[in-house]
Amino acid sequence: MSFHEHLEEIKRPGCTVHYWLSGHPENPLIFLAHGAAVDHLQFNLQMPVLREDYQIIRWDMRGHGQSQPLEGDFSIKDAAEDAVSILDDLGREDAIFIGQSSGTYVIQELAFKHPERVKAVIIIDGTCITAKLSRFESLSVSISPLMFRLWPYGNLKKAMVEASAIKSDTKQYLKEAFNALPREEFIKIWDGLSQCIHYEADYHVECPLLLVYGEHDKTGNIRKAMKKWAKRDKQSKYVVIPEAGHCSNQDNPEFFNRLMVEFLGGLDNKLKNKSK
Repeated sequence: MSFHEHLEEIKRPGCTVHYWLSGHPENPLIFLAHGAAVDHLQFNLQMPVLREDYQIIRWDMRGHGQSQPLEGDFSIKDAAEDAVSILDDLGREDAIFIGQSSGTYVIQELAFKHPERVKAVIIIDGTCITAKLSRFESLSVSISPLMFRLWPYGNLKKAMVEASAIKSDTKQYLKEAFNALPREEFIKIWDGLSQCIHYEADYHVECPLLLVYGEHDKTGNIRKAMKKWAKRDKQSKYVVIPEAGHCSNQDNPEFFNRLMVEFLGGLDNKLKNKSK
């Protein structure tokens, strides 16, 4: 079966968001949300195992890739509404969302504001934006934009590449993606990311939820936070991806893809039980 992606765009406040659509419209819809400072190509290694059975959206989030320039500030809330607008534009009520790092923040915000639009979620190397942070964690988040402003951009990009991946191909992709993003845009994005956390004491994700992170992922508090998250949302499944860093779907795509396909294959029964 041949595989074709169609480039689409939607006018949104502050920017024009570009997204790529593939697959038959009668198939279940999967929305792929990349991490900070990269683009839709982050999910290239997942496409071969998804394209036969799903309709797929993968985008360049506002302020990233071809969805530049961004007028005004970047916010996760705006990005979440972008995703809703894309669903509306396609006439789709809901989707399965798969995100990596800051892409998971967009998905979480969407699930918080519009739970009826989210059938299931896969979180790749992300933290829960509705969980309570420690004082140290809150301080680290609040001062990170200042630190990145003071850090020479070339050195910052190199450090981010080394911290985010262990596989040479993944590092090369990250290097190319980071180099395509101007420093001003990166700072704008990071400012928005640092403001997206909002503690919700009684909130729980209700849909099927797969939580994964790379065994060598040492960024932030992901290891600690994801374990807590799995205990909070009891319906979730929690898996560590071996031989992978922060971009675990790229560092070990074989393992991740098997896990993803297994999770997606089990959704029919979970969704039927939920509707009873």
